[in-house]
Amino acid sequence: MSDQEPILSDGVIIEFIDGKDVPVGHKDFGERAVVMRDAKNAEGPILYFTEAEWDAFVAGVKDGEFDDLLEEEPAAES
Repeated sequence: MSDQEPILSDGVIIEFIDGKDVPVGHKDFGERAVVMRDAKNAEGPILYFTEAEWDAFVAGVKDGEFDDLLEEEPAAES
């Protein structure tokens, strides 16, 4: 596993781990992988991302690609 502490954000735990520690064998995770899971359901589903997938996801969030999924409109910036 990684020496970086897990990140807890809005009930989601995000961890950065060694790619060789990913128990999913359908793709190459390289040196590092990103793991995401529900903090309230530790035994629930776990999502594994390559670094490239994670970077694309973060870029999409920053670009507003998922804003249509929000229940409320974000506050306008001043």
